[in-house]
Order: sequence, then structure tokens, then C-alpha cells
Amino acid sequence: MFEPFADVPAYPLVLPLFWGAAGFFALAMGRHLRVFAAARPAAPTDRIGTRLWGAVRYGLVQTRMFRDLRAGLLHAGIFWGFVLLTVGTANIATGGLVQAIVSIPSDGILWAAVNAMQNVVALVVLASIAYAYWRRLVTRPARLTFNRDALLILGMIGGVVAAELGAQVFQVAAHGDEPGAFVANALGGALRGLDGGLPGGVFAVLWWAHMLLVAAFFAYLPFSKHLHIATAIPNILLRKLGPRGELPAMDLEAEDAVFGLRTVADLSWKDLLDGFTCTECGRCQEACPAHFTGKPLNPKELIMGIRHEAVAAEAGLPLLPNAPSVRAAFGLDDSLKPEAMARPLVDAAISYDAVWDCLTCGACVEACPVTIEHVDKIVGIRRNLVLEDSRFPAELAGAFRGMESVANPWGQPPSARLDWTRGLPFEVRTVAAVKAAGELDALEALYWVGCAAAFDDRNRRVARAVATCLDAAGVSFAVLGQEESCTGDPARRMGNDYVFQILAAQNVDTLNRYAMGERTIVTACPHCFNTIGNEYGQLGGRFTIRHHSEYLASLVSDGRLRIGPDGLPGRSVTYHDSCYLARYNGVIAAPRDVLGAIPGVELREMDANGRQTFCCGAGGGRMWMEETRGTRINAERTRQALATGADTVATACPFCMVMLRDGLTDAGRGADAADPVTAQDISELLAAAIVPFGGREVPEGRRLPVV
Repeated sequence: MFEPFADVPAYPLVLPLFWGAAGFFALAMGRHLRVFAAARPAAPTDRIGTRLWGAVRYGLVQTRMFRDLRAGLLHAGIFWGFVLLTVGTANIATGGLVQAIVSIPSDGILWAAVNAMQNVVALVVLASIAYAYWRRLVTRPARLTFNRDALLILGMIGGVVAAELGAQVFQVAAHGDEPGAFVANALGGALRGLDGGLPGGVFAVLWWAHMLLVAAFFAYLPFSKHLHIATAIPNILLRKLGPRGELPAMDLEAEDAVFGLRTVADLSWKDLLDGFTCTECGRCQEACPAHFTGKPLNPKELIMGIRHEAVAAEAGLPLLPNAPSVRAAFGLDDSLKPEAMARPLVDAAISYDAVWDCLTCGACVEACPVTIEHVDKIVGIRRNLVLEDSRFPAELAGAFRGMESVANPWGQPPSARLDWTRGLPFEVRTVAAVKAAGELDALEALYWVGCAAAFDDRNRRVARAVATCLDAAGVSFAVLGQEESCTGDPARRMGNDYVFQILAAQNVDTLNRYAMGERTIVTACPHCFNTIGNEYGQLGGRFTIRHHSEYLASLVSDGRLRIGPDGLPGRSVTYHDSCYLARYNGVIAAPRDVLGAIPGVELREMDANGRQTFCCGAGGGRMWMEETRGTRINAERTRQALATGADTVATACPFCMVMLRDGLTDAGRGADAADPVTAQDISELLAAAIVPFGGREVPEGRRLPVV
């Protein structure tokens, strides 16, 4: 059995060394799992094929790592090299069994190929390790946490690989060439002239150093951030597959209802797995607009904080189970001290201010290479603060009160919901009127106006533009009018799921009463779009909803909405992607299709666009909160827009409209400036360019002017 390692002194000792370290690793992981067992359940096991493909895409190919090409190549070199080199370690730990299995059908040719491959990847790993040290010690990117753990792990990986390759070199020098090991054979051949038994002695030292480092790596890994080596692929397999914009449902009526996340015990085991999988790469930190503009929020530190709290909870557990029963031996609920799981997450894992800095924009989730869900955890913490402690920024009280009393965060009376229609040269009918006239079956679309377009003066012009386009295309549409309520999106993102469920249930009932599950709902608000389409299903509401950019693009492509040959001559436009439209729902091409259909419009992209867009600063309830820390987020996004040199910033979201309009004004480029830059919705630009269609005259007043 030990013949392949006859040259290794005391080789049989490697078996208790390696398998003892492996056993220690298993015990340490078992202690982690005891905390997992005490956490709340999670059941992410649907859509197996999608999960497996994600594990390949994100876990093995590591596509998200390559958004930073140099870092992606660096990590791939270390990861794949280290994985491939474990073939040799597995062969040692099994007494040569791997070599025997590979050699039998090929008379040793395949094992020679394995040796050649290992020589190549050893050099790749060592070069990657050297570059990793250069980044951490010299260039030091801001997103990387400088700590001893990372340096130690890099050193251990480099030591394992260097010792393995060095041992093979001196084995060749002492005992002859190894089949396929061309690097070791070349270097070892040059060392054969050394005197005496030096090559054999160095070989023995390096061989055992390699195995001791492997055992030390096994023992240290469960206590290191590099545990993600073991947890990353499981975490990706068990990732959230529902719509990105769907927050976890809450059953407020359940007897054992947990109102949000207060302690480690309130987290699910999948939340804890996220914590132990964090690579501390800082991509979420770098992508976060709040952190970028000097706020206390750091999504990386939140996830690290959850891991630290979980480790603190298990600190009192013995590594070896010491209870007589099987239950205690495996460390289930009764082996955890209650106080270890009861420390509040706020101020331990995340500061109170940081909780409310979050825009729920999802940039952190999009950036994470191992698919950690940061936003759901932050909203969960907000839920607990709001629903149990009534602890939230004072500015939110008015928005909550408005949603509870008059069904909108602006606090405006429902009777004002149709004020935007005044002066339009065509009638905008309510669904109730259409139904009373017996014409509901002929209705093509319900235009969901949204609170911003109904009550905010600037966004009322957007509502008029959308209606103008629908009417000019001959679309039979109607609105809910006073029967429309806030979707509840602001309440839910601010942690008040109670108000959200009241508003959502009311809207679901209204939409079902008019059979809106059988026809299309169109909205210009990405937040309404996301909530109705992705979250109302939790309350039994299944509706087909399209963002106005998609619907208008289809009207243009179908020839129902025509644009004049002149369009908007000399208009340069940069388009700002809404987080809830692009990142959460993947609507990226449609707004650009609308703009591209208008002759004379030149589109100038910002660097941060599409799924990598930079938030306007209004999401997550920030629309109703003061921004007193760091740089204003809308000021930073405005700076990015102005850098394109465009004379118009196009939006497709009412919140973005408000924030960018204010940003332009604050930057001295507002409507009163000598060289103004305007913020306009894509529907306004389109409405300014439409022409009569199908023989129907479009009165002059129906064509909205370009501002």
C-alpha cells in the first residue's frame, strides 16, 4: 500500500496526521452547525437545475469575480491551482490509491499528465500568491480589509504549494525523474550534483513540511474568513431564486410571529451561512452608494458582524460534545446558552445610523461574488426596530401617518389623485366608469399612476406624458383614480410591514374586483412595478404589470405610436438607470429603445449604468429622510451625469426624477441656470415627438412641449 511513498521516511505517520486534522475540522464545523440548528429554518431547495447552473457559473467559473479582471485572474489562479493540487494531497492521504486508479487503465500515462498539470498550476499559484501579497501590502485597494488572517492564509497556501513542488524537485534530485513532472525534473536534474544525501534530506524535510502545513490549514480553516473555500458553493446553491425585489413575507397573525431580526436567533440558518461565506473582498462596500458618499453603512461589515455574533454565540460551546445524550452530543438547542443568542444585532453587527442609511438599491447583492443577500437582512432589522421598538428616524413618522390615514406618503387627500388630468385635451376615464359603461372587456390596459405622479407637481407632467402617448397610440386605457392607494413599497422598505400589508391587501382586492389579472397594468414607477409584480403574490395578487418603458417601446415597435421625422434635433441625453428597474427587474434595454427611436437624440452613457447603476439616493425610504452624513448621494449621481456633457438627464422613475432635478439645481445647472441641464422622463421626450397616427388627428395641445 505504501510503495508509492517508499522514499518518504516514516510515511505511515501521515495517515493519523492528515485524518486527525480532518477530524478536527469536522468537529469545528459541527460547532458552527450547532448555532445553525438554533437559528430559524429556511427552505431554499426549489429549481434544482437553476441552482446547479448557478453553482457552476458563480462558484466554479466565478463570473462575478471577473468584473475586476486582474482580481478575477488572481483569484482564479489561486482557487483553481489549489483545487487541482489537492489531487496530489488526496493521493498521499489515501496511500497512493488515486495514483493507482488513474494509472491502471492508461499504464501510467494519465498520472504523468496529472504530474505535468500540477507542475504548471503550482507555478501559477505561486505567482498569484506573490501578486496577492503585492496588492495587500503595497497597492492596498480600499475595499480590502487589511488583517493578519488574510496574510496568514495566503502564506499557508503558498507554503503548501511551494513545499510540495520543492519536495518533488529534491525527490527527482535524489531518486530520479518523475513521469510528466517536467518542471521538477528540470530543476531536480540540475541538483543531482549535490554532495552526499543532501537532496534526500531536503526532500524529506519539504515533504513533511507540506503535510504539516496541510494539516495546519485543515485545523485553522474553520476559524478563518477563508472558510468560504468550503461554504461558497453551498451558499450559491442555496441562494435566493425568487425575484430580487421580493422581500421575505411576514405572517403578522402567527402566534409565534417574529417581527423582524433582533438577534442571531432571529436569523435563518441561511443568513448565518451568508455570514460564514463572506470573503471580505469588499466588492459590496465598493458598490454601496451610501458608503461611497461617506455614510456609516458598510455592507461588508454587516455580514462580517453577523459572522462574529454567530461565533460569539458558539464561544461557550465545547469543541468536543460532553453531554451523555445524542441530542446534546450533536449540540442542538439545549447546548446553547440563551444569552449567547440574545445580543441585539443593532450596535453589535451594525450601527443604528447605518441601518437607516441603506437605500435598498441592491448594489451590494449584485456585486457579491458568492450571492450574499444584504438587503433582506437590513430590512429585517428595520422591521424589528419599527414594529417592536417604534424606533425610527423622526422624519418617517409623517410618511407612515400619511400612508395609514390617506393611503399615500405625501399625506394628500385621495380626491386629488386625478388633478394631473386637468387641461388634457382628451378624457382620462376611471375603471369604475368604464365598468359602469359596460366596456371593461374592451379595456387594454390599466394605467397605475402611483403616488408621486398623482401628488408631486413635477411628476404630474410625467403622468400627462404617459397618458398622451397611450391616447395617441389608440390604447384603450383607464385609471383607478381615488380607488388607487400607495402600493406600500415605502412602508415595507422602511420596515413597517404592517402598513404595507394593509395597503397591499386593499389594492389586491381592488385589482381583483376589476379582474385586472386578465389584462395589463402599466406604470411609470419602478417601485410600484416591483411591488405589484413581485410582492403582491404573497397576498394572493397575481397580475401582469409592465413598466411604461417596456409598454411604450412595444407601441413604437408595433407601429401604433409614430414619431415625427425631425424628432428632437440636437438633443444629447444621458439615461439614469433606476435601481428597482434595472438591477431588481432587468429592464435595461427598453428605456434605451424608446430614446433610440426618437430622431435627433444622442445617447451618452454614464460609466455606472445597467445593473451597475449608481442609486439616485431616494430608495429604501430615503426619499422621506434627511441626508446629513457625508456627501449627498444625488449630488454624486448628478456629477456622474454632468460628466457626460449631455443637455438632458433622462429617467424612468419618479423618485429619480425628484432627486436628479434637485441635484442639477444644487449643482447650478437647474432650469434657471445660464446653461441648464434638464431632467425629463423618457415618456416626456417621446410625447414631445409623436405625430398623428392612423388618420386620427392629434390636437396641438396634446403634444407636450420639450422642457
